[in-house]
Amino acid sequence: MKFERSELGALFSKLRTAVPEVRAVGTDDAGILLSGSNAYATNLELSVRAGLSKPVEQDVVVPPRGVDFISGTVAPEISIEADKGILTVKSGTARARLNTTPAENYPEFSGPGNDAKRCIVEANDLSWAISKVLYAVSKDEKHPAHRGLCFSRKGEDVLEICALDGYRMAIARINCTADGDFRFTLPAATAKAVDTLSMDGSVEIVRDRKKAVFSDSNFEVRSRLIAEPFLDYGKVVAQRNEGTRIALDRKELLGVLGRVKLARSADAKEKSVLVMDLEPGGTGRASMRSTIAQMNEEFSFSGKLEDPLRIGFNLEFLSEALKSMEGDEVSAWVVGPLSPVKLIEPQYEALVLPVKVRGEA
Repeated sequence: MKFERSELGALFSKLRTAVPEVRAVGTDDAGILLSGSNAYATNLELSVRAGLSKPVEQDVVVPPRGVDFISGTVAPEISIEADKGILTVKSGTARARLNTTPAENYPEFSGPGNDAKRCIVEANDLSWAISKVLYAVSKDEKHPAHRGLCFSRKGEDVLEICALDGYRMAIARINCTADGDFRFTLPAATAKAVDTLSMDGSVEIVRDRKKAVFSDSNFEVRSRLIAEPFLDYGKVVAQRNEGTRIALDRKELLGVLGRVKLARSADAKEKSVLVMDLEPGGTGRASMRSTIAQMNEEFSFSGKLEDPLRIGFNLEFLSEALKSMEGDEVSAWVVGPLSPVKLIEPQYEALVLPVKVRGEA
């Protein structure tokens, strides 16, 4: 069977997120299945189906090593043949012979049950929302629920997607059409796969208590859901307009933070805190110091701040929140030295928790 590298290479790159790593033991039979008019990939937690431009002549399983080989080829044409458990892949002068398994033995990944509920969103909106909040997903294995994204609808035709890690939170809101309220937690790996596929048009989300399916006319993503309950963040969201609203020049502040962080020590054990001093006149100062350096720089803001305010931050957390915003001007609600700072723009908000400031910066 012959394929255009431009099609197969791009397709395999998109499906790669659901293919086990080549070092994983016992996963050589779970690469990419080419069958009929579709290509399938699964790692038994996540499954992706993508349409082919034309049906294949023979159902074959391309093992993980073959997937990586095809993704790295440069010749314009790729040929794939399977015979007696051996897969032969050719591309120009490059050739690979790999053990493969019969297509009928490829692992199946079932979807939600008959009691599944449905929701329709626009693909562009979904990709936008996922990309906005992914940075805030927790990496802490002690809290598995927060290693995913919480999808919820309550009362209105709005889908809310939230990510948090205990130090920051990001929430994006998009329009949806649904057959009722729902709340589920999608693993971050699945969310990344959905975003990578660049779905088009309308996306249907079908889910029950254990699994969910995201599909459009070309792709389908099936995934297990995270069973542990996600934090009830509603009270934090309800308090979004407490405190004083100030407006910041996003690019200016990111530049300031980029220069101030030069004070950080290379010693990972030395924790340097970003200190921000806000004065009622609209002048701010960002500073950081370590055993090797001290950096100070001023920035401006607008807003009726009544009293001076000093807040400490993890610099990377604040920078990532600012980078997730889109406008040149960012609205921020500040309350006190130990209260979360909320950055807000239409249909999106990011919260960053402060850290205690010890001594003078």
